[in-house]
Amino acid sequence: MFDVSNALVLSGGNVKGAYQAGAVKALFNHTFADGTRFKPGGIFGVSVGSMNGGFLADQAGQAALAGKEPDWPEIGNKLEALWRDNITSFNSIGKKRSALSLAFAIIGGKFNGLTKMDGAANLARKVIKVENLKASKTFFSCGVTNMATGSYFDADVGTFGDNILEYIIASTREPVSMPIMWVNDQPLVDGGLRNIAPLRPAIKRGAKKMAIIAMKPDHLTTVEARKDFTNMLKLLKRTLSTLTSEIVNNDLELVRRVNRQLIAEGNTGGPMTAAGKRILKFIEVRPEERLPINVTDFNSADIDTLIKMGERDAKAQLANGWLTGED
Repeated sequence: MFDVSNALVLSGGNVKGAYQAGAVKALFNHTFADGTRFKPGGIFGVSVGSMNGGFLADQAGQAALAGKEPDWPEIGNKLEALWRDNITSFNSIGKKRSALSLAFAIIGGKFNGLTKMDGAANLARKVIKVENLKASKTFFSCGVTNMATGSYFDADVGTFGDNILEYIIASTREPVSMPIMWVNDQPLVDGGLRNIAPLRPAIKRGAKKMAIIAMKPDHLTTVEARKDFTNMLKLLKRTLSTLTSEIVNNDLELVRRVNRQLIAEGNTGGPMTAAGKRILKFIEVRPEERLPINVTDFNSADIDTLIKMGERDAKAQLANGWLTGED
């Protein structure tokens, strides 16, 4: 049985996951005022958060197989190195389809994404092994959307066994821009389509402290937004982004509201109430504005910039300690 009291929640965001890597590194290397460090008992990811989370759980599994406890600060450093060493341009993870091939695919009814993502899939299979996930003492799940049914579900190794890596890859596939992933005859795509940051699965599993690392700001300035409203594809993406970001905001507001209610009733962090409610402490790391990167046209310098931004923003939030919404 996993103890997921300390939960790490990793949102989606494509190559903006470099920001997440920097934030994770800062989180794992941070010492709180009481002398403790954050050690995740559960990791919940969607989209690129599934890739990052799967890597973290794999590293924890490697430690378990060696009879050791995970060295989380070092694992955070390795996640950063994974991005610096392997994701240096779009060509390192994918390939744009030519206009001619897209035209033939659309006319022939065989459209399957604006890009190919073989590089990203190969990287996932290289750095995440099923046997390590099975051995990990840290619970891990990835969010996936079934395009046939429209339903969202969380996949973990205990439920899906040897197929778990296919679900992780499916979770990274943004519909339209990337190919659909077929697993057991089911068309699967990015879990972020329905749940951009899986707070609820973490809460349901028993989280008491949640470190949430998201790559989308909770707002967009008018100047930035104007760029999204003159291009049909960008407008579609912005529409989805707005809807999914609202899910994160609503879930966090629910946590704050429950916390305020319990604190008002005199519960300062004790056991769960008869109604099944408990104080949830959280740290939320997310950028103030859109992250500066073009997901299909970037280089190693762009990745370095995002890593540093994630580390900087995480350190700023970590300095405030664990919050409840009353802080």
